[in-house]
Amino acid sequence: MRIKPALFFFALLILAGQSQAAFEELEIGVASQAMGGTGVVLFGAEMALFNPAAIAGVYDRTVTVSGRLPFSNMDFGTCGIDGAFHLSGRWNVGVNLRYFGGDLYNEQMAAMTLAGMLTDDMSFGVQPVICRASIADGVLEYGSTTAIAVNFGFQVRMYNRWLLAASVRNPFQARLGESSEYLRRRIDVGLRYEPATGMLSALTFSRDFNGMRIHVGQSLPLGPVTILAGVQSNPVSISGGLDSSIGCIGFKYAVITHPQLNLTHQFGVTYDF
Repeated sequence: MRIKPALFFFALLILAGQSQAAFEELEIGVASQAMGGTGVVLFGAEMALFNPAAIAGVYDRTVTVSGRLPFSNMDFGTCGIDGAFHLSGRWNVGVNLRYFGGDLYNEQMAAMTLAGMLTDDMSFGVQPVICRASIADGVLEYGSTTAIAVNFGFQVRMYNRWLLAASVRNPFQARLGESSEYLRRRIDVGLRYEPATGMLSALTFSRDFNGMRIHVGQSLPLGPVTILAGVQSNPVSISGGLDSSIGCIGFKYAVITHPQLNLTHQFGVTYDF
């Protein structure tokens, strides 16, 4: 029974193909990026853009404010707010907001996620996303366009310590503006192994218009601080970071390398209430 959802998403992997795409990568997910981009197998409100099923296990209300500085350049900065709370029964609701750019060009994204536990071991999530891009001519707004896409994801716990997960973004090929460029279409599948609480090993694969990528991540708890590390291909980059908490407040930081460009920094503050 647990394998049938996996077969469905592997079929979507074949159908996804390689197509051109518009819009920046607005996923922040600090812990995911520090672990090589393995967010499809992780939990929490920040991970909902990697996998809508990621918030199914959230029991408290949680809010995260985060930012991303690609290649240490403020002009390319992205800021975001992620939240999740219990709705009813086995179902949770999440909200993810992103803003990228400046006065002349900017992108905004808003996602609403509904996720729940279908069984004690399997979660599923669906996520409508609204994307908007605006261009100005220096004085007045030159033009703007909006598109709506839908994302899906699931996670299945196997043999207590293992987790299988997959997500597909924009499977219906939503397009943006008069140019009809596709929004980013991507599918992720992965495995996670948790030999001890907080110690995670993750291996995931993703495919989009850039081709196939391999992601490997590891977390190691050391008292109040968890050390995060990862690597990914296409292009090859190494990442690392820290995750710590004091009471109901959590602090996260990630740094990602690039073969030719400067470091990318990410940071976030989480409050559980």
